[in-house]
Amino acid sequence: MKKQQNNELELKHTSVLTYNLDAYERGFRFIVNQGGSRSSKTYSICQLLVYLAINKKLTISIVRKSLPSLKNSVLKDLLEILKENKIYNENNHNKTENIYSFGNGSVIEFFSVDDEQKIRGRKRDILYCNEANELDFPEFNQLMLRTSGAVFLDYNPSDTEHWIYDVVLADEKSILVKSTYKDNPFLSKDQIEYIENLINVDVQFYRVYALGERPVSQTRIYTHFKKYVDEPASTNVVFGCDFGFNHPSVFIKVIEAGGKYYVQEQVYESKLTTADLIIKLNSLIPDQYRDKPIYCDYARPESIEELKRAGFNAIPADKAVKAGIDYVKSKEVFIHLDSVNLWKEVNLYSWKSKGNIITDEPIKLNDDGLDALRYALYSSKKSSGSGVWDYELVFA
Repeated sequence: MKKQQNNELELKHTSVLTYNLDAYERGFRFIVNQGGSRSSKTYSICQLLVYLAINKKLTISIVRKSLPSLKNSVLKDLLEILKENKIYNENNHNKTENIYSFGNGSVIEFFSVDDEQKIRGRKRDILYCNEANELDFPEFNQLMLRTSGAVFLDYNPSDTEHWIYDVVLADEKSILVKSTYKDNPFLSKDQIEYIENLINVDVQFYRVYALGERPVSQTRIYTHFKKYVDEPASTNVVFGCDFGFNHPSVFIKVIEAGGKYYVQEQVYESKLTTADLIIKLNSLIPDQYRDKPIYCDYARPESIEELKRAGFNAIPADKAVKAGIDYVKSKEVFIHLDSVNLWKEVNLYSWKSKGNIITDEPIKLNDDGLDALRYALYSSKKSSGSGVWDYELVFA
């Protein structure tokens, strides 16, 4: 591979980059990367886009459902590639607009689909939709219509049904690049063992994250959740919190309005100490909601106490799993469109199966946000002593 002025561009890459470059050079319109965990699909596409940007004058758009998720994934990868190859120039990086410019006139821009102006804005040569299964088809369609060249997509195939399968892959101008952890020779032994051990956790998780295949399970726990965008006007609010460190710490807000429950993830982040979480909560929770209950995982009593000392109404949650799940399933629940981590959990949260027998035990994997949701709804119900939220009792 060459970069400007015919200098060598050394890219330590996997075969996934080679497959994508070949598909691009063969002129495929849609280059669809379906893969398991650690298959290198995202990093490889970023390497390819850098290579293309320094050899041609291109406008490249990299898009994901939410901007925070985009910044913490693809943007990090792309900047790492630029810096490792001594291409990065801080003067070329507009951090406010999330645009990186190259000396030859190429531009790589990053934005989320909630930026309506950019979705319907200027045209581009190449589009890359990261975690494309998070996008709704109308959003993808608007982006695609303003793209003159190749459209790259990547995703873990956690959905049994999706427009990617029905529309994009059905197009004769599309090509599917499937990859797994076995395509990535740079993984550590521990990383490989973790992925391969998923077969002992659940066969469907193994299919998706190890084999890069679509799930076939009929054991999903929550199938009734709906999406919402506009927050209802209601002061009936509680919060749920699941503490973590290596696992993400999750903080969610639940609004009750007209007997319906509206859920939004507010924090979903790993490596947070309780002190870090308190800083975030101070900016997220307005004064009028400081006395609202935060139902927390009681396995961390020291963290609950720290929240109390910081002025929050932190309460140990009722963690009854089966009863809590049944209660959540009995309610009309809406999850915010931008709560992408919660929606990912919903798609894979399943009952554990033993052979052909489905048990009443959920798979304990990728469930941090849904645990926080259950804490909030079920603990509120238990506090009120009825199936209806009693706000004088619950929120006193």
